[in-house]
Amino acid sequence: MKRTLTAVSAALVALALASPAEAAPGETPTRSCSLGTVDLKNPPPGFSVEPAFEAARQLGLPDPEALGLGCDRGERTVPGSEVLPYSNRGPVVLRDPKHGSTQVYCADSVAVFGKVLQTVPVETLVVIGTGCTTEANPIIV
Repeated sequence: MKRTLTAVSAALVALALASPAEAAPGETPTRSCSLGTVDLKNPPPGFSVEPAFEAARQLGLPDPEALGLGCDRGERTVPGSEVLPYSNRGPVVLRDPKHGSTQVYCADSVAVFGKVLQTVPVETLVVIGTGCTTEANPIIV
């Protein structure tokens, strides 16, 4: 009985993380962000969101919600799919290798290559997204 409840609980958590209305479409480009992702609505203590907000404003993206750092490598979005090119604008999935079971799907995004944040000592591809949700990573699940 306990094993059944655990399995049902896990299934409900997976559904809550990625309801069909919010899940990334299979044709969405996916980027691996080797330096991590940041939830700009709930940043870690001491993380200054202003540089990301300023970069987003300059690039014409309103209300940024997520930030991906070091997103220079494409990945398959769903099992069996091809790696899709990312045009540095539009819908995108951001994956942080340290949090493999989840991913961040953003309905719109912009990317810039450079040193957007003072905390990142090298130039890197930075992706800033809006309309973002955290969901289960279908490659891992």
